Formats: sequence, C-alpha cells, structure tokens
Amino acid sequence: MVQSATDPPAAPPLLAGDPSGGSVTDLAAQLGVIDALLFRRVGPGTWAHLGGLGRGRGWAGLIDVDENADPLAEHIPERIGGVHRTYAAEPSRILGPYYAVAAVVVRISNDVAVLMGNPARPLADADDAQFRHLAELMDDTVDEVLPSKRLADELEVLHAVRALMQTPTDSGLGRTLQHLVRIATRALTCEIGVLRYRSAPLAVAAPPDVALDDAAWHRILDEVTERMDGEPWCAQDLSSAPLPTVADLLPQARSLLALPLPSPSGGTLLTIHTDRGPRGFTNQCQRLARHVVGTGSVLASAAAMRDDLHAAAQRASQAARTDPLTGLGNRLAWDEAMASAQEQVDRGATVTVLTLDLDGLKQINDEYGHDAGDDLLRRCADTIREHGGPDDVAVRLGGDEFAMLLPGDSALAGRRYADLAAAFASPRSSRDTVAASVGLGTAGPGGRLADAARDADVKMYRHKRQRRRQQADPDDEMP
Repeated sequence: MVQSATDPPAAPPLLAGDPSGGSVTDLAAQLGVIDALLFRRVGPGTWAHLGGLGRGRGWAGLIDVDENADPLAEHIPERIGGVHRTYAAEPSRILGPYYAVAAVVVRISNDVAVLMGNPARPLADADDAQFRHLAELMDDTVDEVLPSKRLADELEVLHAVRALMQTPTDSGLGRTLQHLVRIATRALTCEIGVLRYRSAPLAVAAPPDVALDDAAWHRILDEVTERMDGEPWCAQDLSSAPLPTVADLLPQARSLLALPLPSPSGGTLLTIHTDRGPRGFTNQCQRLARHVVGTGSVLASAAAMRDDLHAAAQRASQAARTDPLTGLGNRLAWDEAMASAQEQVDRGATVTVLTLDLDGLKQINDEYGHDAGDDLLRRCADTIREHGGPDDVAVRLGGDEFAMLLPGDSALAGRRYADLAAAFASPRSSRDTVAASVGLGTAGPGGRLADAARDADVKMYRHKRQRRRQQADPDDEMP
C-alpha cells in the first residue's frame, strides 16, 4: 500500500455486513465511496477514463491523464494490486480534474486503474483488500463508454450553442458579451467567468462575495494571457501552476480554463472553479468551452459591427441636426423639437419659446471680414449655452437668428429671459461684445407652440426697435 504523508481524519465505521460481497453500489456505499473513476491505459503514459460511479459515470469518456504532463499521475501505483491512499482537510486534486477529501487509487492490471473517492468526507476505515475488491468489480462492470453517453455529450454542446444563439439580434456588444460569459459559466458549471473583448467593458459572471473591480480583473487576465501565449490553457490545480496575481486577488480559485477568442474577434475567456465546488475541467468541458468561444466570437463580432453601424448612424443623424459653425441645433432640429414640445403641451406641460436676433452681424462682416462675423456667431452661441438649462433646446435658425425652447414653469422662463436679455444688452456688437434682441412667448396646456413662436418674434422685433431708439436717445428707457 502507498499512502500520502497526511494523516487521515476520523473515518466512519463500516456498515454492518460483509463488504467483500454485494453489488458495486452497495459496496461503494459501505466504503464511503461517492465517485469511482475507471481508467484504462490507451498508449504509452496515457490513461483514458471510461466510466464508473457518481462523477465517474457523468464524466465517462471526458478525462485523459498523461503521466508526463500530470504530476499527480504518480498516484497510480506502479505495481499490479498496489493501493495509493490520499487524505486532506479540504478537497484537493487527486487525478485529472477530480478533487476529493479522501481517495484511494488501485492498480488492477497493467492497463487498468480505479480511483475511488469522497469529495466531502473520509472513506471508511477498511483494509486494502476491500477497496481492491470494489475496484475489481468496477473493472468487471465498465467496459467502454456507452453510445448514449457520447450522444448526451454532443447534446450538451448543442444545448450550449443554442443558448448562445438566443441572444437577441439587436443586442449591443455589452449585452452580448454578458450573455456569452453567463452561458459559458453555466455550461461549465463553474463559479466565475470573465470575458475581455477588445476595448469593450469586461463581462463578469461571479458570486456576490467575489468583489473585484475591473482593474483587478485586468491584472488577472494579463497574467493568465501571458501564460497562455495565444493558446488555450487549463490549470487543473493552481497550487501546482502558481499565478501570483491570481493567488493574491482570488485565493479561492482552485482551477482555471482560459481560451483566446479566434481572430478577428480577439480577447480572452477565463472560467474558474473555486473552493466552493473544487474540481477541474474535463475533456468535455474544454471541448464545450471551445464551441462556446467559437460561436460566441461570431456573435460578438456581429454585435460590435451593429454597434459601429449604430454609432455611425447616430453621428450622421447628429450632424444632420447640428449647425456646423456654432455647434447648436439647426432648422431640422428645431422643427423636430417643436413637434415634440407640442406633444408635451398637449399632455398638459408648459413650454416657452425664446427667439433671438443678433445685432450688427452685417457691420462686423463688412468692417472686419467674414471670419470675424463667424466668430461673433460662435460667441453668441456660447452665451446662449451659458444661460441654457439641461433640458433646453437651442438652435441657430439661420443667418443671425437663434431660438430656444424652455420647458417648465413660465415664471422661471421669464427669469431666464431676463438674464439672457441682460447678457446681450451691449449697445452694439463688436469684436469684443455681443448684442442681440430677445423675445419670448409661452404655450400652456391647450395652447399652440406656433402661436408662442409668433408672440416671441413680435416681442423680439419690439425689443429691437426699443434698443435702436435707446441708442438714438440714451434717455429713452426701455419698458
């Protein structure tokens, strides 16, 4: 018998009866065995898992052990009939992706070995012969992976791909990435999934107690990506593949699987098992992850393209509604805003129209040139912006005409009008000052904004005449 150095914790007593007889499941129950995995050597140094009990049944055909790549292959005894026992205070990796508190590995023949373990409790206090007998029964009952099991594995892949394809076709990139990482985490039954894609925000699926910010996740991904070197990478036991950043920021991580997204997508999918459910990644898990990444990268690329097209359309739409000289809205933006504001008025809102006519634009153009006139228009627009509110609509209607929509209380709009009129109260526009005439009209519930706009124009022209009279006679007070 070969035994690890760690002393076993207290083991439950054997159940009544002779453990050397009975069915495989009965004997496994008496020995405290929850999982049994039968391995058959299929080549020099290579062992394939065929079936068993518990996870040994569910993982049938999904695990390969390479004696040259997995240092824990030393748990397989060298001599036929040899028994290797392992005990730990918490679940630890035994072989391949399998984790357990207690395990026994029995070498049945030159080409067959059986791993028997319990993920949470010690095994029964039995001698080697009893575990050897159970292993021999397993060898008699497990021949090869059943076709039904292989079909179930294929259906698992199809189910994951189908779940990915259920992403709404109008989803943006962020929503698509979050859907992808959520499906990957669920399909691999792991606790944590993180997806980094180009410059998009990280998509993270993790339990609430994993409180890492984006900077921490990027540090972890940087370290893992460097280790990957552009290829998929699986660490079945992080204690044997130490990553300092992962150990520091995510000490509960026990195993990880990282895959690059294929070109032209780029990016990395990282999935992690923690000490909440310690285990590794079977061959099926890794194959499933590759399918998820392959399909997901196509969906991500399509979503990124949709976002780019949407952003381009938004920019074009914004440009079509923006006055290129001042950056305010243009006539199209004004007509649409008026229609929308009329709907608000019809629902009971109050909206004020403010019109503004810039004074002296022609004189500035004639005296200093059109560049100076353009600068005057921009300074006028800046003053309008400085006195505007977050919900206002401000536009240049054309030439020296500007307008604003001020939603809300008419008294507040009146104060805003007074402030704006004071800001444009210079006697005349110059290269340093901006003078303008201002008028306003208000549409309350049941009113018409078109009437309010006409009222604003009437008052604006009245204001212009009064300003001219005042310039001619400074003692003439404006009402």
